[in-house]
Amino acid sequence: MSNTEGVMTEVDQITQQYSVIAKSCSAVFAILEQLHFLNHFYQFSLQYFLNIFQSVLHNNPNLAGETDHNSRRDIIVRDLFVNTFKRTSLGLLQKDRITLGMLLAQATPYQMEKSIIDIILDSSVEGKDMSSNPELRDEAFAEARKLTPLKTTLDSPSSEDWDKFFTEEEAEKSVPQTWGDNTSANDKALLSLLLVKMFRMDRFVPAAERFVGEVFSPDIFDVVEDLKETVSQVAATLPISLVSSPGFDASYKVDSLVERVGVRCTNIAMGSNEGLASADKAVSEAAQTGSWVLVKNVHLAPTWLQSLEKRMDALNPHKDFRLFLSMESSLKIPVNLLRASRVLMYEQPAGIRANMKDSMSSLSTRTNKSPVERTRLYLLLSFLHAVVQERLRYAPNLGWKGFWEFNDSDYECSAFIADTWLDVVAGNRTNIAPSNIPWDMIRYLVTETYGGKIDDEGDFKLLGQLVSTFLVPEAYDVDHKLVDGPDGSSLVVPSGTGVQDFVSWIHKLPEREPPSYLGLPANAEKLLLVGLGRALIGNLRKVTELLDEGEQLVLDS
Repeated sequence: MSNTEGVMTEVDQITQQYSVIAKSCSAVFAILEQLHFLNHFYQFSLQYFLNIFQSVLHNNPNLAGETDHNSRRDIIVRDLFVNTFKRTSLGLLQKDRITLGMLLAQATPYQMEKSIIDIILDSSVEGKDMSSNPELRDEAFAEARKLTPLKTTLDSPSSEDWDKFFTEEEAEKSVPQTWGDNTSANDKALLSLLLVKMFRMDRFVPAAERFVGEVFSPDIFDVVEDLKETVSQVAATLPISLVSSPGFDASYKVDSLVERVGVRCTNIAMGSNEGLASADKAVSEAAQTGSWVLVKNVHLAPTWLQSLEKRMDALNPHKDFRLFLSMESSLKIPVNLLRASRVLMYEQPAGIRANMKDSMSSLSTRTNKSPVERTRLYLLLSFLHAVVQERLRYAPNLGWKGFWEFNDSDYECSAFIADTWLDVVAGNRTNIAPSNIPWDMIRYLVTETYGGKIDDEGDFKLLGQLVSTFLVPEAYDVDHKLVDGPDGSSLVVPSGTGVQDFVSWIHKLPEREPPSYLGLPANAEKLLLVGLGRALIGNLRKVTELLDEGEQLVLDS
């Protein structure tokens, strides 16, 4: 009897020891289940999570040679959270990756003062930006002193430390120390995040990144998308869905991988009845031979997608078969397909420079046509297109009042308009006077092209002003200012007439342009950052409340 009791005691001890893994699994899967409230495409099945768990247990180099049970348990817990983030973040938009990181960090079994998180997410605790509103300093301190964690500690740092915190560009790296020496690293990061919310709301997102980095590791956000690695992770019956923002096609990623690994791949474009039949035939044949299939623009064939999951289950494909689906982010994509596939999210790189590099390269085959004035007109259209799209980042408070769906087809259409009228005016000549270009007609048609997406009178008028500012004959003059901004932020058009001159000019543009390039006030970037911080808190609050409701239902049942 005593032996039995001893065995049961040992079993109970081991069970208790590993219960933290079970609780962590439950917490991680609960988060994955709620992410679809942020975006229709964030659909993750139980099998998706089990695959992550299996890889943490059986394909984990961090466990190699480790025999201590406590150490193995700690490695499994940490890598469960980290691997979930790294794999799942590839299926999220950039702005939502930090949301996932924060949700996972607060779900860990690690010691931290969770009540501070509750205060950070409390909608009644309003964040302020002292760098833009120094006159609110006394008010902000009064509000902060009402919070239990800060009530008696705000006077500890020197006034110099506070001044530095209020004025530093990267304020999250200069947070005044209001905590004691015995405070844990996680709680220091949480208190820093709370202080950033109260006084430097414009730096909340990078401060949240620092907190997540403290909980896991500083390099957790260094996620490198490797399509080859994703291909090796999924089974042959699991499609790989490449989801792009409208106007951005990520299918070239598959083309590049095909060229790199030397596999046979059949490309099918949807949009016609022939495409449906061709796709079915290509999938059936490739499933038998073990080759790949890329079906493009599947958002144009939602009914075909609805039956795809059943066909994939019935295929019994060759182990090397892979099916890639490229699509725009449309609500027509069936949820069941998203849950039964590996979703990778792609978005256009932010910034005028990245946008112009992309749009100018798309016209590379047309820049050799005469007259020579054609290429500069392409450059002006490219800049206009970048400004029109980049202003969307500031919508709806700045930039545009609505999230208008401008895309690359608007730019292509504008380039076609320019080509048509240049050909009419130039005939066979290699040069024409810029003043002879039919500017009024081009401006009108370009405005109508982009304006077709706008249903706000004020935004349409603003679009017309942007078009009239950039598409002018003076843009062919030496030292013409494309943007006439304050404090050295003006932008002068490049000299030269060749495409290489213009590409070189684009490469020298700043990675993150000043707001004046977009026709916005100098404080626009600050306002955007404050808005992003508030949006992050709002999303965290929404998902956290859903998780709490789910937990309460389990307790009540």
